[in-house]
Amino acid sequence: MDTSLALVRHGQTDWNLAGRLQGQTDIPLNETGREQAREVGRKLIGQDFSLILTSPLARARETAVLIAQQIGAETGNAVPELIERGFGPLEGRIMAEVSDEESAAAADQIEPRAHILNRAVPALLGLASKHAGRKIMIVSHGATMRTIRDALAGTRQAQGVENGEIIDVDLARLEQLAGESDLVAF
Repeated sequence: MDTSLALVRHGQTDWNLAGRLQGQTDIPLNETGREQAREVGRKLIGQDFSLILTSPLARARETAVLIAQQIGAETGNAVPELIERGFGPLEGRIMAEVSDEESAAAADQIEPRAHILNRAVPALLGLASKHAGRKIMIVSHGATMRTIRDALAGTRQAQGVENGEIIDVDLARLEQLAGESDLVAF
């Protein structure tokens, strides 16, 4: 079997429901999020994922456990490099209530997309190497996954990443990204 990586966004939290920016704040899943995780697991039955890894945040870890229970996969250690983007002073705020001025004032305290790529791309390649020949799922977060997805595609896409959405990682393209001197953050 060839090595395969996929990312899945954690299930819904109460902060997602309220439109609140979570970032690296450790918020648990709500019941809808738990059901979303179980549903992802049901969709993955028979797809041969043998290992589910996760960001260190509780919402991702719980999603991973619920998926693993559905498909009989093992779970492994947290992958800190796949944590959500840090949003600094905007974490906990309802996004629709943050003015353009507030967002601009906080810009230097928000983790740059290039930083996300510089931590995530090598981590993903390391996981592919370490777990060669396996199908691996990594539970991560919306902004982190969007940054990776857009960099792999070479363009910034308008839509975000939904709770429970799965993104297959093109390992050849990931290696190309890693080889670029400056990772371009879309």
